[in-house]
Amino acid sequence: MDIYERTPHYYETDQMKIVHHSNYIRWFEEARIHYLDAVGMSFAEQEASGIVCPVLTVDAKYIQMVRFGDTVQIITRLNLYNGLRYGFSYEVRDKATGELRCTGTSTHCFLDTEGKIIKVKRDYLPMHEVLTKYLAADQQ
Repeated sequence: MDIYERTPHYYETDQMKIVHHSNYIRWFEEARIHYLDAVGMSFAEQEASGIVCPVLTVDAKYIQMVRFGDTVQIITRLNLYNGLRYGFSYEVRDKATGELRCTGTSTHCFLDTEGKIIKVKRDYLPMHEVLTKYLAADQQ
């Protein structure tokens, strides 16, 4: 589990100063990259080693509005890893109150730069070990 903190920018809001729904998906990506950095799997290093992780699915459930000036914490957990894909769950909570504002998930696969599937356990054993460790920890 990792906690990423975010304060909405004005441009992310609509005329009522409510964060537009599309921005939550961007926040999930920011939180996912923060999570990977925190567990020692820098996204930049992955890409430099020839691994790309495109999005296969992403969804969000909007529960309460986030407004300009609020600060949220995005709790990110690894909830899927099978050697070919990994997935994350997200909870967006108001920092001051702890109220749940949004939940979501995303899944991604592992490809090389030519678009061919990578089997992480076989091709990138250290990465496999980290993902296996954090999957177990995040499911507790």
